[in-house]
Amino acid sequence: MGDRSTQLDVREPKRGGLARKVVKLAIVLAALGAVVGIGLGVSSNKKDTPPTEVPPVKVTAIPVVTEPTLADTFELPAVVEPNKVIEVSAEGDGKIEWIGPQKGSLVRKGEPLIRLNTELLQAEFQMAQAQAKNNQTEFDRIKGLVEKGAAPSRDMDAAATQLVISKAQLEQARIRLARASIAAPMAGVLNDVPVEVGEYVTLMPRTTVAEIVDTSVVKVAVEIPERDVPFLSVGQQTAVIADNKGCEVSLTGTTTFISQVADARTRCTRMEITVPNQEGCLRSGQIVHVRLTRQILKDAILIPLAAVIPMEDGKAVYVVESSQAQRRRVELGLIRGDRVQIRSGLKPGDRLIVAGHRFVGAGQKVEVVPESKTQP
Repeated sequence: MGDRSTQLDVREPKRGGLARKVVKLAIVLAALGAVVGIGLGVSSNKKDTPPTEVPPVKVTAIPVVTEPTLADTFELPAVVEPNKVIEVSAEGDGKIEWIGPQKGSLVRKGEPLIRLNTELLQAEFQMAQAQAKNNQTEFDRIKGLVEKGAAPSRDMDAAATQLVISKAQLEQARIRLARASIAAPMAGVLNDVPVEVGEYVTLMPRTTVAEIVDTSVVKVAVEIPERDVPFLSVGQQTAVIADNKGCEVSLTGTTTFISQVADARTRCTRMEITVPNQEGCLRSGQIVHVRLTRQILKDAILIPLAAVIPMEDGKAVYVVESSQAQRRRVELGLIRGDRVQIRSGLKPGDRLIVAGHRFVGAGQKVEVVPESKTQP
C-alpha cells in the first residue's frame, strides 16, 4: 500500500502540466484566428471601397482665329541728311562791300546774298557799251554806202565783224557786273557765311562765300543687313519714327535709293528714304528709326505668347479636345508684342488653353471656366 500511494503522488504533477500546455495552445490559436479574421475583414473592406476620382483642372480657353494680313516688319536706326547742300562761290574777283542775310536765315531762290564792289566792273561795262554803240553807227554808215555803190561790200563785212565783237564784249561786261551780286541758287537755310565785308574774293582759286542747306525735303539714310536687302525695293512707302520736342511723330517717306554695293566692313547696304519736311520736324544729323516691311503674310495665326510652354526639344501648347487637355507641338514665327505667330501645330477653330495650362498634362480632364476662376 505504501508503494502505490507513492506512485500516485509522482504521476499527478505530469497530468497538470499537459493540461496547462493544451490551454496555452488553444489561446494562441484563438489569437491567430482573431488576427486573420481582422485582416480578412480589412481586405474585404478595401475591395468594396471605390477608387477616388481626380477632379478636372480648371482652365481658360480661347478659339484659334487667323489674321487676314500680318506685316512682317522690323525697325532700324537711321540718320537724317539734308536733301541738298550747296556751297556758293564767287564767280569773279572783287572786294565784298555788302552781306545781306545772316547765318540761319531762310532764303529764297534768287535772293541776293553778297555784293562785290562794282566800280571797275561798271567802268568796263560803260566802255564796252560805248564801243558797241560806235560800231553800230559805223556799220550803219558803211551799209548805206555799199547800198549806193560808193563802197565795196568787204567794208561792210569788216564793219559787221567789229559790231559782233563789240556786242560780245558788252555782254561779257554786263555778265561780270551782274555776277558781282551773288544770289542764292536755291531756297533753303543759309547755314554758313565764311566771309566778311571788306574781304577780297577770287574766282581762281574759287572762294566759297556761303553754304545753303535744303531741309524742306530730307533723306533718311539707313544701313540694311544683307539678309533683308532682297525684301526691299525702290518706291516702297516707309514709316520714319522720330522724336520731336519730346513727342514721338511718325512720317511717311519713299525709298528712293538702294546701293548696289555693300559696305565691305559691315556687310550692310545703304538705303535712302526721301521724306517731306515742310514742317521742320526732322533735323539734319538727327537719329530716327525706320520701320521696314519684308512681306505681308496672309491668314496668319497669332496666339498669346504666354500660352506657349518651352520644352526640351521645342515649344508646345495645350488645346481642349472632348473635355481633355491635349498637347500640340508648335513652330513659332513672328513675335508682335505679347503675341506670337504659329507657323504649324494649330488650326483655326482649335480651343487653345491660355490660363491653367501649366497645371495640366496630356489626356487630363479639364473644366473650361473664365480666367478669373483658374488656378493661380
